[in-house]
Amino acid sequence: MINTALETIVAGVRCREVLADLSEYLDGTLPSSRVEALQAHLAGCDNCAGFGGHIADTLAALRQNDAPFARDLTTLVLARIGGGLSP
Repeated sequence: MINTALETIVAGVRCREVLADLSEYLDGTLPSSRVEALQAHLAGCDNCAGFGGHIADTLAALRQNDAPFARDLTTLVLARIGGGLSP
């Protein structure tokens, strides 16, 4: 079944295409030829702009806290392995 909302076209770009490109866009690795088209779509599509904003906020929060979390998790896993996986 096709989600018709994803087939909506704004500024010549389907919502489905925006979702496919969103990660690269937020990472700053999307080719400039696609950036303009994606930005035009986001400017005219409240659904994609809202979703993209939520994803951007989530990624920013994860990136800000990534290093301490990774260190804590690694320490916990190594402690469990060294301790025979006891609770």
